[in-house]
Amino acid sequence: MGDAGVQPSDIDAIYEYPAMGTEMAVEVQRMLGIPDLAAYGDIYGTGPSGLAGALAAVMAVQSGACEMALVFRSVDREWGQQSGKAVIPPAAGPAQFQMPYGDFGGIIPAMGMKKQRRIHEFGGGEEQYGYVSINARRWAALNPRGVLRGQIDMDDYLGSRLIADPLRLLDCDYPVTGACATIITTDERAADLAQRPVYVDAIAHGTGSRPDWTFTDDFLYGGTRSCSERLWAKSAVAPADVDVAELYDGFTHITISWVEALGLCGIGEFADWVDAGKRIGPGGAMPLNTNGGQLGEGRLHGLSFLNEAVVQLRGTAGGRQVPHAEVAVVANAHGPQCGAMTLVR
Repeated sequence: MGDAGVQPSDIDAIYEYPAMGTEMAVEVQRMLGIPDLAAYGDIYGTGPSGLAGALAAVMAVQSGACEMALVFRSVDREWGQQSGKAVIPPAAGPAQFQMPYGDFGGIIPAMGMKKQRRIHEFGGGEEQYGYVSINARRWAALNPRGVLRGQIDMDDYLGSRLIADPLRLLDCDYPVTGACATIITTDERAADLAQRPVYVDAIAHGTGSRPDWTFTDDFLYGGTRSCSERLWAKSAVAPADVDVAELYDGFTHITISWVEALGLCGIGEFADWVDAGKRIGPGGAMPLNTNGGQLGEGRLHGLSFLNEAVVQLRGTAGGRQVPHAEVAVVANAHGPQCGAMTLVR
């Protein structure tokens, strides 16, 4: 709020993506001393990760339900490490088919299978995934908030231990204790705030057919393709106009899926398009995850990508600034819960 130049009394809506390690919207309202909220929401599970709150806030502001929304995500490292714990729930419903294979949430083993499926269908080998991980560290080294700033090379990536073959440790985001927040408001209010406003051009959601992490029709893309089609149909800009892309990297497979689904390259063409990593790194033709993403800055469930896009379009990103950035695309999550947004300066 200090960055935006607003007071708690200016806020009339709060949206967030809750999980262990975070507070609910009404709890933050109480801590900030806001007397009443005109709109609020705790969007969990089926929402497109951290961007879910921002998408809901955009719709609330545009509908007139509220005037100024605070969107936040906070998480602690202990919650982020829960995937490494052995939790044995009752084997009911789909779980009875997943648990015998060590799959307790439909995510990590499924990501290994998605990676293997993609390499089988399109080729390119594991190296295409490695370029995402390597460049995350290159960008993180330029970010004061970056947690993993040490540089890695392809040998480091290919030598990292297997989590769910062929998914590797360096394919996975890094759990941290942290928080981020953004303000979404009307054009009129934004004009009076402390920072140069960045404008939401279009938003979209997508689930794909048979929405599920495991039992789905599209293992490689989930809802990313339908979400992307809706986004560009609504947007005043096109993929060719994008100057910076901030795409979810909970796992490197997700990032590659979004690059292709958004039309930044053709379906199945990422391995050639990435140009041995040169295209997506500092100085590249399509700067990708310029804060280091969740692979380098740390996992805040995607809302940090929105803030990074805003900083880039303001032109205040310091050493990692993309020159003349005017259009950004932000995309979150995968499988049955996808969301995206285009932003313009």
